Parts: sequence; structure tokens; C-alpha cells
Amino acid sequence: MTTVDLPVLRTSERAVFKRCAWRWWQEYRMGYRPRGVRPDSLWFGIGIHEALAKWYLKGTRRGPHPADTFEDWYGDETLSLRTYLGEDYDEPIWEDARELGIAMLEGYVDHYGTDPQWSIIAIEQPFAITIRRKDQPIVVFESHWDGVFRNLLDGKIYLLEHKTASQVDTAYLELDDQGGSYWAVASHLLRANGTLREGEEIAGIQYNFLRKAKPDQREQDEEGHYLNKDGSVSKRQSPDMFVRPNPIERTPPEQVTQLKRIADEVAVMNAVRDGTIPLTKTPTRDCPRMCPFWGPCTLHEHGSKSYKSVLKHNFIQADPYKNYRKSAGGHNAA
Repeated sequence: MTTVDLPVLRTSERAVFKRCAWRWWQEYRMGYRPRGVRPDSLWFGIGIHEALAKWYLKGTRRGPHPADTFEDWYGDETLSLRTYLGEDYDEPIWEDARELGIAMLEGYVDHYGTDPQWSIIAIEQPFAITIRRKDQPIVVFESHWDGVFRNLLDGKIYLLEHKTASQVDTAYLELDDQGGSYWAVASHLLRANGTLREGEEIAGIQYNFLRKAKPDQREQDEEGHYLNKDGSVSKRQSPDMFVRPNPIERTPPEQVTQLKRIADEVAVMNAVRDGTIPLTKTPTRDCPRMCPFWGPCTLHEHGSKSYKSVLKHNFIQADPYKNYRKSAGGHNAA
């Protein structure tokens, strides 16, 4: 099988498949996406990542303020969305997203400054890498990492992984598939292109969380506690806006594990594609709130073939890999 014949895999696709194979089929095999677009977490995260990618330039140089970059990005995005959505464009909702992103990034720079201890050695970049299973090419994994930097305080090199979340949870990071796969791929590619010198390793992953909330404007005491108007310490303390846990150290054996996991997941996907194993669902109480396919899924569950009509009229079909095909460039192998 040639590289051209191999299936393409994206990071978001891995997460969707493991969450629910039926949704994966509609979204990544059929290419369905809702006609109505709202500023969801994925859209918002893209804007934050774009802003930080232009902020952290190579070395210790910093680019335009990320809040300004986000505002420009938002303007370009919503200009096309106004045309695309027409009367469905909800101005207040999109304006709230703009204000939130600007406030978060202004607070971020106020909090961390220019991060002079981070010397960037690789800026956010797309990649395409062929993953093998049992010595046979099985998939082209396409995605992008946020950056790689040398910490000038300890001399170690880390993968930088930005994350936005309504609530920051760090307990799962040791087994984070997304960051772990980026780390495994980045090590391979940066060594191949000479960015990592002989003997250098990416020691681990530095997660950089930005909580999706506007900064708390209340006064604080010397210990950082938020105060009531009378100067007393408030019982309602806001969670940290920005969280950087200690870097998650990674080892060479873990690189092998990460790449093997990708290959194994694709083997299961391929078995669904060719009908070897059935297409299953994973219903949870979060489905009505989190899944764009809740409506047609419910009809399908009731045995009604009208779900196909709902998909046809309420969704559009598009190539879910289009942007990656344009930007990932040539393939490497792992």
C-alpha cells in the first residue's frame, strides 16, 4: 500500500472514535458537520492557539500581543461567518466570545510577561508522519504541535502544549494521548531535520492551561486572596486563571508506546471501515449537550431511516482533512 492509499488520521478524530464510533463515522467518514455554527470550544481554542503561536517566536523574541492577534483572527473568522450564516448569525454570542478571548490573553501576558526563561526552538507547525504496525505502513498521522522550547533555568527541552478549558484538570496528564503523541512525533521529526542535536532529547511536556473566564476584578490581599468590598477575605475564591503544572517527564520507551497505540487504534478503525467489527454507539448523559449528531442519532436509535434525511438537510458534507492536506507537506515515517 502506498502513502497515497493510506487513511489519514487527525488528533481530534482519535478522540471522537474512542468516544463514539457512530459519531466518528458520520463526522470523519461521511464528512457531516452542522450547518449552524456557534463559537464552541474547538473554534475558541483555535483562536487562542493562533494568538500564542504568533506570540512565542524563536528564541526569546515575542511577537504581537496575543490579545491583538486574537481580535484580528476573530474579525477574519466572523467576516466569513456572517456571509455563511446569514440570518442565523447571532451577534451577541459571537461578541461575547471575542471579549472573552481578549480578556483571557490580556490577563495571560499580565500574569506571565514575556516568559524570558523559554527559548523557543520550534514554533507551531503541521506535520504528516506515516505510522507503521508490524512493519507495515498503516496510517498517515496529520496534526500539529504548539511548540518546543528550551527552559533556560534547567537547560532541558520540552514540548509546549497550550490548553483552554472551563475547568482546569491536571490529573489525567500522565496518560494524555494528545500531548503524548505530539511529543513522540516531535522527537522523531526534530531529530530528523537536525533541530535536535546529537544527544539532545525532548525531556517531557509543559502543559500551559488558560481557563475560559474573564479575570476576577476584585481586590486581592498580599497572599492573593480575593476580598469583599469591606476588605475581608471572600468565601468565594476564583480558581486560578492560568495553570502550569510541573512538566510531565517522558522516556524513550514511552515514545514507542505512543506510536504503537496510534497504530492499534487505526487497526480497530480499519476493522470498522471494512465491516469486520460492527459500528457501535457509546450513549451517555452528555450526548444531548455535547454531540452535534444527537438528533439523527436518536432517530436512528428508534429504527427510523429518516435520520438520513435529517443529516442531508441539516448538515453539510466537507472533507474533514482538507486543511491538513494543504499544510502538512511531505511525509516522514515512524
